[in-house]
Amino acid sequence: MAGFNIGVNALRAAAQQMQVASDNVANANTEGYHVKRATVTPISGPSIGGVRIGLGCTVQDVSRVRDELIEYALLMHSQFRARFGAEAGALANLETFLNEPTDAGLDAQLGKFFESLAELAGTPDDMIVREKVVWSAQAVCDVFNHLDAEFRNIADSLLNVAGLAVENINALTERIAELNLQIKLSETGGTSAPTLKDVRDQLITELSELVNVTVYEEAYGVVNVSCAGTLLVSGAQNSELELVTSDEGMLIRRSGAVGHQVDVCEGSLAGTLQVANNLLPRYQSILADLADSFRRAINLVHSTGLGSNGRFDRLEGLNLLTSDTPLCDLGYGVPSGTSETLVINVEDEATGDVTQYELTLDTTQAANVFITSLRDDINASVPHVAASVDNGRLVLQADDGYAFGFATPYDPNPAQPGDITAASPTSPTIMDAYAGDRDLVYEFSFLNGGEIGVDTMTVQIDVREPSGPLLRTLTHTIDETYDPGAALELENGLKYSLGAGNVAAADGFSFTARASMDTAGVLDALGLNVLFTGLSAASIRVADPVRQDPANLAIGISEAPGDNHRLLEMIELESAEIAASGSATLHDYYRIMLGEIATTRNTRDLQYQTEDQLVNDLKNQRDAVSGVSVDEEMINLMAASTIYQGALRLIKAIDDSLDDLATLV
Repeated sequence: MAGFNIGVNALRAAAQQMQVASDNVANANTEGYHVKRATVTPISGPSIGGVRIGLGCTVQDVSRVRDELIEYALLMHSQFRARFGAEAGALANLETFLNEPTDAGLDAQLGKFFESLAELAGTPDDMIVREKVVWSAQAVCDVFNHLDAEFRNIADSLLNVAGLAVENINALTERIAELNLQIKLSETGGTSAPTLKDVRDQLITELSELVNVTVYEEAYGVVNVSCAGTLLVSGAQNSELELVTSDEGMLIRRSGAVGHQVDVCEGSLAGTLQVANNLLPRYQSILADLADSFRRAINLVHSTGLGSNGRFDRLEGLNLLTSDTPLCDLGYGVPSGTSETLVINVEDEATGDVTQYELTLDTTQAANVFITSLRDDINASVPHVAASVDNGRLVLQADDGYAFGFATPYDPNPAQPGDITAASPTSPTIMDAYAGDRDLVYEFSFLNGGEIGVDTMTVQIDVREPSGPLLRTLTHTIDETYDPGAALELENGLKYSLGAGNVAAADGFSFTARASMDTAGVLDALGLNVLFTGLSAASIRVADPVRQDPANLAIGISEAPGDNHRLLEMIELESAEIAASGSATLHDYYRIMLGEIATTRNTRDLQYQTEDQLVNDLKNQRDAVSGVSVDEEMINLMAASTIYQGALRLIKAIDDSLDDLATLV
C-alpha cells in the first residue's frame, strides 16, 4: 500500500505544481502579480525492517517571489513621482490660463494702457484719445478680473481633486482591511494566500500614489498601513480620512478626530495640497498686490488732478467706509499715522482766488470713525464746502460760486492783500508742478522797488521747511529785458512770473510748495476723484464717473488747456518701482511671478521625469525577480507533467503487480 500512497502523493504534488505554473502563465501580464513557487518537500514514511522509507512528496507551501528592498523602494518612489506629477500638472494649467506672452495677456494690456497715456500726452484735450485711455484702463481691469476668477476656478478644482483623492484613499484602505481579514483566516487555517497578498499589495501601491504610506507586516500575512504616524489600516480595521477647509487652506485629518491633522507629504494628494495651500495663494497674493499697486499708484496721481471740467461743485466718494477696522488696515495701502495731512483747495469762482486748507488725519482710527471725523473737520475748517456721510460714503458739496479740488500743490496766486504795497501792483503767479519730495516754503522779497520790465530790481527768495530753519537763499535779478508775465525758473520744477505793475522795496509774498496734497492717500481709500476703484484683482474697475464721461479723466493740475502734468506723472509710473513694496516695476513684478511659475513647473517636470525613470527601473528590477517568464513556466509545466505521468505509471505498475499476486493466490 505504501507504493500506492507514494504514487498518489506524487500525483497530487505534480498536479499542484502544474496548477501553479498554469496560474503564473495566465497572469504573465497582470499588474502587481508576483510569480509563485511551490515548495515541494519529501514525506517521511514508517520504519520497515529498520529502514525508514519515504511516502513520496507534498507541496508544503505556495509562496510569492519578492525582493523586499526593491518593493520598498518602488513604493517610496511611486509616492514621490505622484506628488511631482500632481504639482507639475496643476502648474501647467496655471500657465495655460495666464496666457503669456500674448497680446491679450496682462503684461501686454498694461503696456497698452501706458501707451494710450503717452498718446494722450500729445493731445490732452482730445476726447477720442481720452476715451481710448478709458478703454485701455478697463481692459487692464478686465484681465485682472479674469485672472482672479481663473485662480478661484483652479482653487475649486483642486478642492474637488483633493476630495476625490480622500474618497479613493478611504475606499482603498477599506478594501485592504477586508483582504487582511481574508488572508489571516486563510493562513490561520493552514492555507497560504499568495494571490490575495498580490491583490492587497497592488491596492497598497495605488494608495501610495495618493498619499505617503508606511507598511508594517505582522503575523499571518497581515499588514498595517500608516500615513505619517496615523494608522490607516490596522488588521481588519481601517480609519477613514476627511478633507477640511480652513483659513489656512485644505488639511487632512482622521475622520471624527478633531484636531488630529495628518501630515500628507507625498503622493498626488500632497502635490494637490502643496499647490492649493502654498503656491496658488502665493500667486493670487502677487496678482492682488499687483492690482492694488497699480490702482493705488495711478489713483494717488489722478485724485490730485483736474479733469476737463475743472474743480468740483460736488464729489461723492465711491468706497464704503463702514468697517470698525482701522483705515490703515483696510487694504487700501494707507499708512498708519496720526499726523497725516490732506489739503483741500477752495476756489472763489468770481475772482479765481484759490485758498488752501490743511487737515490733520489720524489713519489709525476705525474706518467708520475716520470718515465721520473727516466730515466734522471739513465742516469746521474748510469754508464754503459742506461734508456729509451717506451710507458710509463721504460727500462733498461746494457753496454756490465756489468749487473745490485737490489738484494744486502750490498757490498759483500767492500774493495776499497788502503783500504788494506799490500803486498799480504787479501780480505774481506760480506755474508748473512741484517735483520736490518734501514741503518747502518760498518767501519772496523785493530788495528795491520799481516797475516790472522797466527797472532793475533784485528778488531774494528764502527757502525753508514749514516752521523750520532757513535752508538756502536764491537771488534773481530782473531788469528792463524782462517781459512781464514771462516764466522765470525757480527750482524743483517750479516757475514764477511777475505781471506788469510796480513793487516797493520790502514788498514780498510767500507760498508753500507741497510735495503731496494727500500724504496718506486717503482720497484713494475714500474713492474721491479716482480713476480706479475696487480692492485687489477681483474687483478693480474703472470708476463710474470716468467711465461715463472721459472728461473726468484728471490729467492736469489746472484748468489751463493742454495741461498734462498729472498725465506725465502717470506715464512715469510704468518704469517706477511701485510694486512689491517699492522694489519692482509693475511689468517686472508680474514677469517675476510668471518666471517663478515656469521655473517651479519645469523643476517639478524634471523631478517627475527623474522619479518616473527610477520607478520604471525599479519595476524592471522587480520584474526580473518577481515577473513571470512564460518559457520558464512552460518548462516547469512540462516537468510537472512528466512527474504526473510517471506517477500514473507507478500506480498502474503497482496495480498490475497486485492483480498478478491476487491471481497467484
